[in-house]
Amino acid sequence: MPGDSNTPGNSNTTVTDADITSAKIEAKNNSGKITDDIDCTIAGDSITAIIPDMSAGKKLALTFTTKSAGTIVKVGDTVQNSGTTVTDFSKVVGYATASTSGATKLYKVVIRSFTGLPIFYLNTSTGADVTSKDAYITGNLVVDANNSYKQDITNLSLQIKGHGNSTWTNYPKKPYKIKLDKKASMLGMGAAKDWILLANYNDKTLMRNKIAFELGRRLKSDFAPESRFVEVVLNGQYWGNYLLTSAVEINPNRVNISKMTGSDVVPTGGFLVEEDYKLDAAINWKTTQNVPFAVKDPDELTTDQVAYIKNYMQATEDALYATNWTDPVSGYAKYIDADSFMRWYAVNETVKNQDSWDFSSIFYYKDKTGKLGMGPIWDFDISLGNCDYSVSKDPENWYTRYGKWMIRLAIDPTWNFKWRAMWKSIRTKEVEQIFKDIDHTAAYLKLSQEQNFKRWPTLNTYVYPNAVVLGTYDKEVAYMKDFITKRVAWMDAHISSY
Repeated sequence: MPGDSNTPGNSNTTVTDADITSAKIEAKNNSGKITDDIDCTIAGDSITAIIPDMSAGKKLALTFTTKSAGTIVKVGDTVQNSGTTVTDFSKVVGYATASTSGATKLYKVVIRSFTGLPIFYLNTSTGADVTSKDAYITGNLVVDANNSYKQDITNLSLQIKGHGNSTWTNYPKKPYKIKLDKKASMLGMGAAKDWILLANYNDKTLMRNKIAFELGRRLKSDFAPESRFVEVVLNGQYWGNYLLTSAVEINPNRVNISKMTGSDVVPTGGFLVEEDYKLDAAINWKTTQNVPFAVKDPDELTTDQVAYIKNYMQATEDALYATNWTDPVSGYAKYIDADSFMRWYAVNETVKNQDSWDFSSIFYYKDKTGKLGMGPIWDFDISLGNCDYSVSKDPENWYTRYGKWMIRLAIDPTWNFKWRAMWKSIRTKEVEQIFKDIDHTAAYLKLSQEQNFKRWPTLNTYVYPNAVVLGTYDKEVAYMKDFITKRVAWMDAHISSY
């Protein structure tokens, strides 16, 4: 979950004569940089502060007091004089203290700006807004990791376009896809060219995608995305809180299956397939049970390769609906990695994801060898009770279970037994962690959500398809937490009769 990383220091929290007992950034000692004093927080061996102005810079004089007189404070070989010595805090700084009694301590001093989140300064080459989700425009990205994550390359050339379906069409705060000119790691996540900035405009907690992604990662759902909250400044304008995450694609750091390298009838690589009601992809079809599929990756396939994946998906469905469908050798088990399906299912059913019942963003992968698996999990902005037009708004009852393929698995005694056992095994640790994740994320986003809702004042406004309009961020978070509390309690009470 959100938190500091890549920050030096030690775990010594013992009180010593060398302790720093208070620290602040005083306006009088930092003229032209800040207008009000900023108190620092001291916790163990960490000293932290947030400068409200993102443009203030981080070359600052820190005012501090020590427990004992005569204690020397150094950064490297440079003695730090309280309120006088200007230090560059653009990176985490180690403050080494030494008292006259011989006691020593090492603090990590972490100064962040604006809301404390990493800041993405995105600029299009023309200075124009991004208006298409089909055509890229060129641009540049400057990443200020804000002393939160490792970021080796901070200035990146890229292309940018819109992303999403209803989230792109219906909302003023847009999601984006960025394609870097060269692969790069982003905020400690594995290197790739393609990245997604999720706007979470209709999710007033800003965190439903994050909460589900983290649950998926704990459950080892196949290829569950990493993600990071960031602030986006687009062409010089603050654009709001976004969730940076990986694109859904075949890539060693994303869906790690074989890339297609040839045109053989038996493919040399794997397929990433989406169940998607829109059927607007270049390669799409419906099965005999009317389940809509599209090839997500690779982009280019031969006629034989298209036929291969269509036939495999149909054979899988035929096996699910055959008279011998539960046979462990010749039934659906011949085609499906049931454990992979169950991990995907566990996430979506737990958060009651509206889109997970044969709608969209339901991904399957088929490597050149092996069975069909499910993943990555994706698209949770209208999960956890954030939908007013379907039964997904109610915390009771099974939901994802009733998809055309999922219901066949659900009524298989073998699957049924394993699912009940899985729920009981994950309930007290992996699922229970959701409640801590919500509390931690709400605290982490405190300053960010305030800025986001100044930019996009929707807390008192209905945004399709909100189930409630509560007026404050804290109430939105409380509503979501109440939903998952009731949801988990209902699943506990009914898992034995699944």
